[in-house]
Amino acid sequence: MRTIRPLARLVRLATLLSVAVASSTLAVSAAAASRHRGFPVTIHAANGAVTFTAPPTRIMSLSPSATEMLYADGAGHQVVAVDKYSTVPKDAPRTDLTGGETSAESYLRYRPDLVVLGFEEPGLVHQLQLLHIPVLVMPPAANLAAAYHQFEQLGAATGHRAQAAGAVGRIKAALARIVAGLGSRARGKTYYIEFSSDLYSATASTFVGSLFGKLGMVNIANAAGKGGDGFPQLSAEYLLRANPDYVFLADDQCCGQSAATFAARPGFSALRAVHLHHVFTVPDPIASQWGTQVVPFLAMVADDVKASR
Repeated sequence: MRTIRPLARLVRLATLLSVAVASSTLAVSAAAASRHRGFPVTIHAANGAVTFTAPPTRIMSLSPSATEMLYADGAGHQVVAVDKYSTVPKDAPRTDLTGGETSAESYLRYRPDLVVLGFEEPGLVHQLQLLHIPVLVMPPAANLAAAYHQFEQLGAATGHRAQAAGAVGRIKAALARIVAGLGSRARGKTYYIEFSSDLYSATASTFVGSLFGKLGMVNIANAAGKGGDGFPQLSAEYLLRANPDYVFLADDQCCGQSAATFAARPGFSALRAVHLHHVFTVPDPIASQWGTQVVPFLAMVADDVKASR
């Protein structure tokens, strides 16, 4: 693990930063702030309450889902840098950053007045706070309601409440159309979703599990995941006993898995899903995001079910 830069150096860097962003929202007077409708606003994120007196104009998003949300909310023009995993939208200003950095030094070149993280790196958050740079930690959503709440929080923080409400409304409508279009074809069908070839899966209690639940599908990992974090590691014997109707592989890009490699595993050729050609791949990133990609993910699953016999 890298050693965190000395605080003294960060303080010197903060002095330079303060000159560069003297006209940013951090220095907005009470009179100027009054011109921004809806401000001041306080957002209760995973790292605590954060108050904004005006919309941030130099946002760094170090979370693919948060990046999707910011652009969907209409705040894309306020985003100056995103992490290397943020591929939606394609024209987002990508960097080599990950959000897991142990030092805030590499962030200062972008002169941010808001940093959005997908998980809390305590040392990093603390350093940003010492530098008086607002931080919002938006962790993986537990369900759709939590995802919609993050859309709304980012909309409020960036001055786009109405656009955020519109984005949530469009996503809800799109998901409803997908569910209605599939009808009852998936209802009661069992499934297994795989995140790595050593059989790590997700239960119905997770965000991705809740999406399958909208189609009425039954998760075979539920029993194995009781009392855990919702992402149990199954055994081959467990999977063979459960004998799911469908298999969805979210480890094709990372690990080269496919219907053929899955069927070639010892004993798996006897599985119902393999026999019926119900083994499908879904792009790794899309299966682990809780922003706008929930729509194409659910559409992909529904299309796979429609195409199967």
